[in-house]
Amino acid sequence: MSRRNRVARPLGQPRRSWRFFALLAALSLVAFACGDGGESDAAEAEAAAAQAQAAAAQAEAEAAQADAEAAAAALAQAQADLEAAQSSAAEAMEGDEASQAALADAEAALAEAKQMIEEAMEPEVRGTIAFSYGNESSGIYPIVADPARLEAERRGYEWVEGSANGDCEKQVQDIEGFVAAGVDAIVFLPLCGIDPYLPVVQSAKDAGIVIVGYSTAIPGGDSSIVYANIAGARAVAAEALRWLEEDFTGDPETFSWALFTFDQCGTACTDRTDPIRQIITEATGVAPLEAESVAEGSGLEATETFLQADPGLNMVIGINDAGALGAYQAFVGQIESEGRDPGEIFVGGMDGQNEALELLAGADEYGIYRVSGALILDQLGKAVADLPANILEGQPPTSLVLNYVAITPGMPDFAQQVLDNYAEFLS
Repeated sequence: MSRRNRVARPLGQPRRSWRFFALLAALSLVAFACGDGGESDAAEAEAAAAQAQAAAAQAEAEAAQADAEAAAAALAQAQADLEAAQSSAAEAMEGDEASQAALADAEAALAEAKQMIEEAMEPEVRGTIAFSYGNESSGIYPIVADPARLEAERRGYEWVEGSANGDCEKQVQDIEGFVAAGVDAIVFLPLCGIDPYLPVVQSAKDAGIVIVGYSTAIPGGDSSIVYANIAGARAVAAEALRWLEEDFTGDPETFSWALFTFDQCGTACTDRTDPIRQIITEATGVAPLEAESVAEGSGLEATETFLQADPGLNMVIGINDAGALGAYQAFVGQIESEGRDPGEIFVGGMDGQNEALELLAGADEYGIYRVSGALILDQLGKAVADLPANILEGQPPTSLVLNYVAITPGMPDFAQQVLDNYAEFLS
């Protein structure tokens, strides 16, 4: 199987010289064509100067290929100089049919020269990085995947994504497809624990493909991006207990709560929920009602079921914000239909999903969404591309542990700042 990253030219290395000489040849055709009119000496001088500047800009562009902004500026200057040469020649040849024909040839040569410059500016493809998040319909997905794609493309890699949308078998098939396509690196979140993926991981390693675990370290993998889940869960639980002690307006004797889990993804999930269950149960003496939910629809349905059995339910904490947002909708329905006191309701989750951050930034008129254990997702997305790219480029493998920030309604400016950072990926 061909490994493209092993043969691709480093981005800073000059391109094949034939392109540069072909550009000079095209520019010389411009000078020759413009000279046929016999009345354009001044135009020829201006065109020649512009042509020399264009050639210099081309050389600068090639030298600056690793710097996209400098390369783009060089291309723009080259195009401006070429158009100036064309304008000067056109003025000198006005009304001369022979010169007009020569000018048409010159215009064609100019167009070819521009195309050569643009082609010379196109980055070489170093390889392909594939990403399987497994739950691509999740609200946080674009905030992770879009920064990753932009970073991969900036570094010269093609970027491909899976589309499992919560289906474990489909995710395995996606990764098998990546291997068959000969990608250079695969980053994936094992949606259903490690075991179902081990055969395809072995196939990938046999093919020389870099493997990076997302949320979980993959046995035999090269690197991983993991979260400080236990610390994040403890921070969410601490905010829940602080609220109970300082802000809760209900009766502590009748306190009840629920926890949304998703144990099938292994310790990456249980490390989020086990500490919350333990800490709040020990502090209150009340064990939670439990349901599996990582989506708003299932969170809404589960909370409505809980409220039918226990209309005084005070708290729902989700393994992620998606399920907790469903709980939020259920409680809002109860407040609006029954007039329940928002001061006895607490909803929280983890991830820092944008809809949760919007509530924490001030959009929650009832103030019942009280915490999100947030990851700074655009930074996370950049790491999804950088870790495999670094390995492909010969750097020693490194792993990354990402911390959570417990964002509360008392931090509206920070929540809005994070939302502003996400805005370009959510439009």
